[in-house]
Amino acid sequence: MKINIAHTKYEQLLKQALDVHSKQHKAIAQNVANANNPDYSRVSTDFSQLLESAKDKSEIKATLEKHITSKQIPERRNQLQGDGKGEKVDFTREMTEMAENQIKYEFIARALNRYFKGLSTSIVGRNQ
Repeated sequence: MKINIAHTKYEQLLKQALDVHSKQHKAIAQNVANANNPDYSRVSTDFSQLLESAKDKSEIKATLEKHITSKQIPERRNQLQGDGKGEKVDFTREMTEMAENQIKYEFIARALNRYFKGLSTSIVGRNQ
């Protein structure tokens, strides 16, 4: 029987989430860079569908009723996200989205760091 402790579904989900937030950051940065260009149309920065599909495939589920699920988080996409079709860039909105995206990215990076530290501790047998 092969045990694969290095590449779990949890690790894959975290890596995909980092990738999604990295792409979102690039799209927001492109919008900010072109904020003063009158001919530029805003690039949509709603990558939540990619993240949702990754979460659905991950088979990671809440085990207690006190755990927060994604269905319990209020929907904000309509307030912050547009369809990106012909929409002009709102600098304040873009900077707000960038700050929110950065917080999410850092949270996921810390979770992935804790995962690898735990893996290292289990292999070595002590904290480094």
